[in-house]
This record gives sequence, C-alpha cells and structure tokens, in this order.
Amino acid sequence: MPILEIAHIQRWEEVRQHEFENMIALCPNCHTLFDRGHIDRLSMLQYKANLSPFSPYALAAHPEHIDFLATYQKFRAFIQMWLAGALAFRAAKQQGSSSSELRRRFEAVGQAAEEAGYALLCLGAVSPANVSKLADQILDAAMRSSCKTMDGETPAAFLPTGPASDDIPAMWADLDHKIHEVINKPAPKTLKVMPRRPILLEDLVDKGGHGEG
Repeated sequence: MPILEIAHIQRWEEVRQHEFENMIALCPNCHTLFDRGHIDRLSMLQYKANLSPFSPYALAAHPEHIDFLATYQKFRAFIQMWLAGALAFRAAKQQGSSSSELRRRFEAVGQAAEEAGYALLCLGAVSPANVSKLADQILDAAMRSSCKTMDGETPAAFLPTGPASDDIPAMWADLDHKIHEVINKPAPKTLKVMPRRPILLEDLVDKGGHGEG
C-alpha cells in the first residue's frame, strides 16, 4: 500500500489547528519537498483544488469546459489561501509576534482576498448565473469567516450581511454539484480546445528543485 502523510498547507506552528481546507495528503517525498520550500503554498493549494470530484470522462467528452474548471479551481485555491492566512494571522497574534510580522501576515491575507475577488470576476464571466451567485456567496462567507478568525480586524460595517454562522464546506459541496452539472453538458458555443492532462504534483517542481508557483 502507498504511504501517505498528512501535511498542513499553512504550517502547523502558524495556525495551531487541523482545518480540512488547510490539510492535504502527500507522499513522504512530496511532503519533504514542501516542508523544505521547494513547492510553494499557492502551488500546493492549486494542487489540492485539482483533487476534485469532477469526472475526467466528462472533460474528455466536453474539453471546452477545461478552462472553465481551471478558473473555478483557481478561485477555490485563493479562498483556501485566504482562510489559511487568517488562521496564521490569529496564531501569530496569540503568540505575541512583532508588529511588523503581524503587518506582513495581514497584508498576505489582504492579497489572497484580492486574488480571490479577481478569480471570482473571471469565474463569473464564464459561468451560469446559479454558479456565479453561489461563488459570490462563498466569497462573502470567506470575508465574514476571516474577520471572525482575525478577531474583528475588519470593521463590521464593511462586512457583507449574512447568517451568524456560515457552513462553507456545505457551500463548496453545493457549488461542486453545480460545477459538475455544467461540465457534463456541452457548452453553448463549442470551442476547439485540446484536452490537457491533470496537473501532477511533480509538475510543480522544476529540475532545480524550486516551485514554479
């Protein structure tokens, strides 16, 4: 049987939690490469996003959806980076880190949030209305969740309204279902797109041992 190890995408010493969004199963070799910095975190999040339940047979039948799915995976990866960054900020704050370190982590959270927002715009441009609406709700939920995690660093007046507690995993499951419905049907306008093989973890490491990002 293959040997797998559970890794924290955002380091354990930074988050001190075992959140599903921040965990991934790796072989020992890839785990070591990741821990040594040869694979960066964004690449790892993208790889986790690629481990989706979507059928490769559907993509083989409708390859015009490959770019659409890649856009969705990028959106998901940045949301995960955003939430993991919020956990890292809280852990650093609880550990009494310096103001410069807290500022660096806060800016990293903001950068991930901006990237997630841009990815949402890209996804909305190529998605049916029901997919765009739910993705937008997930972005709002991520904003509320990250603010709560970071102990109210964002003024409440700037937060989107919503339920007291968001079930983000359930929202992802619902969105996955909607994405699956999309890619199992031909696109309204057929595009000539050559099928691509899935991204493999070893693709993220170049010959020099550095992540491509």
